[in-house]
Amino acid sequence: MRKSGHPLIDAAPSGWRLATVDEVKSSERHSCVAGPFGSSISSKFFTSSGVPIIRGSNLTADLDRFVADKFAFISYETAARFSAQTVRAGDLVFTCWGTIGQVGLIPQDGPFDHYVISNKQLKLRVDTDILDPLFAFYFFAAPETVQYVRDRAIGSAVPGINLGILKALPVLAPPLNTQRRIASILGAYDDLIEVNRRRVSVLEEMARGLFEEWFVRFRFPGHENVPIVDTPDGPLPEGWRWGRAKDLVDFDPKTKVPKDGDKPFVPMGQLDTTSSLIAPFEVRSGNSGAKFQNGDTLFARITPCLENGKTGIVRGLPAPEGHGFGSTEFIVMRGSRAGPAFTYCLSRTRSFRDHARSSMSGASGRQRARTESVAAFELPVPLSDETLEQFETVAWPMLQQVGVSGEANLRLAASRDLLLPRLISGQLSVETAERELEAAA
Repeated sequence: MRKSGHPLIDAAPSGWRLATVDEVKSSERHSCVAGPFGSSISSKFFTSSGVPIIRGSNLTADLDRFVADKFAFISYETAARFSAQTVRAGDLVFTCWGTIGQVGLIPQDGPFDHYVISNKQLKLRVDTDILDPLFAFYFFAAPETVQYVRDRAIGSAVPGINLGILKALPVLAPPLNTQRRIASILGAYDDLIEVNRRRVSVLEEMARGLFEEWFVRFRFPGHENVPIVDTPDGPLPEGWRWGRAKDLVDFDPKTKVPKDGDKPFVPMGQLDTTSSLIAPFEVRSGNSGAKFQNGDTLFARITPCLENGKTGIVRGLPAPEGHGFGSTEFIVMRGSRAGPAFTYCLSRTRSFRDHARSSMSGASGRQRARTESVAAFELPVPLSDETLEQFETVAWPMLQQVGVSGEANLRLAASRDLLLPRLISGQLSVETAERELEAAA
């Protein structure tokens, strides 16, 4: 096999076929094309429903096959003009301008049966007698291929690739049976990761739903025997009162983090927008910034992170100290009378977040919520601690399991990422990888 400059290809067994994208594309018309001309599919054609457009937000530069969210739509009549740019299950989509290296695989299980690519994307439908689509996705999504493509991008201010560059890209095409076994192994890791993601979503929804049920709708255990009474600020269970968030939660509590030595650090980018999970900590020296301990909720106070929902629960700080520090743009929330589950679930409610947004001040684009205003959020306060304690007993194990599932996904992703280049390049036998998968599952 001739040297290509691609590390996965150059390490592959001599018996494996090396081809170009142009050689492995399907023989049918429009199997490898660029997206529509920009102005012909601009926002003025967008509709509330119809055929979804795949944009950059639907693709990633890692190993997520497809992000089925936040679609824009065009009418069926408009979409009919772009039959060449229509993609279906098994097709590959590449970002060709901007974030080079993004690649996606149209899924078999929807949510739509066809899509139209945007003007910043390229479409590839492979010849399935030569290349398995899932194997092809893993080859193109491998970090080595992503870097290979970026090294060949044109333009400086806005890097890009054109159709000619895509068609000339080299691709490995081992025997189809080998491709399918490799894709099956890597796909099994991703399937396990997806199961855990769904579990996280369900557990988060359950915990937050329970909070709404108990502390917004007042359907807590024993509520049948507690009459609702009118107050000047709204109805409350008898014995409850209107208070402030700071009556139940400490905001930016004093936490001692030593200046010397390396310690866990959480930048803003590590917070998730939809769950309580925080990506792996960095390690930094110093202690300038927000200071926190295990169980604290980190609440983004700056635009657009607050609006995007960046919030997380601190887990896994090393014992015995269990302290860390992070971005100055966090508000740290620590349960005082309430517990960590109540604190986190409160931070995720729409009313709390709306209140935080209304307190923002500062220059345009750099507005921040003020801690003292956020802490003054008005909320119902139970008569005794028993209701709060009961809530923690039920809800906190759910959020702990979220953390367990998140940790499991980190391990699975690490195993997959180690296997991928070795499998794709043939350096690791399929049989060995299948045994490793069985142990990981």
